[in-house]
Amino acid sequence: MRRFLFATHGDLSKSFIDAVSLIVGDTSNVSYFQMTKNKSGDSAKDELRKILKNKKEEDHFIVLTDMFGGSVCNICTELLMELQNFELLTGVNLPMTLTVLLAGEDTSTEDLISQGLQAGKDGIVHLNQLLASQKGSANDDLFSEN
Repeated sequence: MRRFLFATHGDLSKSFIDAVSLIVGDTSNVSYFQMTKNKSGDSAKDELRKILKNKKEEDHFIVLTDMFGGSVCNICTELLMELQNFELLTGVNLPMTLTVLLAGEDTSTEDLISQGLQAGKDGIVHLNQLLASQKGSANDDLFSEN
């Protein structure tokens, strides 16, 4: 079974889980880690290590972090090099989250990751540009001065 761990700064990881639960219902295969200003890097690494080691043999962890180069991602990268037993994605957003969590068990991990990364990228849109490119459509009214 796939298990997902959201590891972020502050309450963001719990908020992702709360948002997903609101949209798709309860998710029993999802957990979270919160980096706070009161946690040292060493204690954070120990906490994450325990989470990642606490799995059944057939479980496969996919860890999603908030920011490439951030402390949480760096700690997870160190653990990936040490444990080599999970996939690590960074730059998590809600489209990525929903895509990876809603993928069926028959979707390969490689495809799940590819689809999740693409959904994350596709979910970032500058709507002003998009609407401006829709010349001649009903959206032009949004930019007219009345």
